[in-house]
Amino acid sequence: MQSVNILAAILIASMPLAATAGEALTQEQMSEQIIGKELTATRKGVNVRLRYLPDGEVTVKMLVLSFSGTWDFEGDSICMTMLSGPRKGSNCVTFTALGGNKFLNSEGLTMTVQN
Repeated sequence: MQSVNILAAILIASMPLAATAGEALTQEQMSEQIIGKELTATRKGVNVRLRYLPDGEVTVKMLVLSFSGTWDFEGDSICMTMLSGPRKGSNCVTFTALGGNKFLNSEGLTMTVQN
């Protein structure tokens, strides 16, 4: 019985923890909470949908426009290189948990993870 409790404690300790409000996300937390999920935001009055796909592709959709590129981790930042569009080129962002399914990126954009 004691070995089962020890095993359970080890498994729980090794699981990635969700970031608490105000905490910057680590690479592991971003993988769990952001990668593969649709993020939505409003930038300058325009609705934006963004998705960092697990295969390293990133897609951005707004109004009738769509853009794509690639992304990778650089420490605890997500760096993306867009091939076209208004954000063409490379940039890196970090994410801070706001609570629930909301995150603030380092460019000041509040993003909501859609379930």
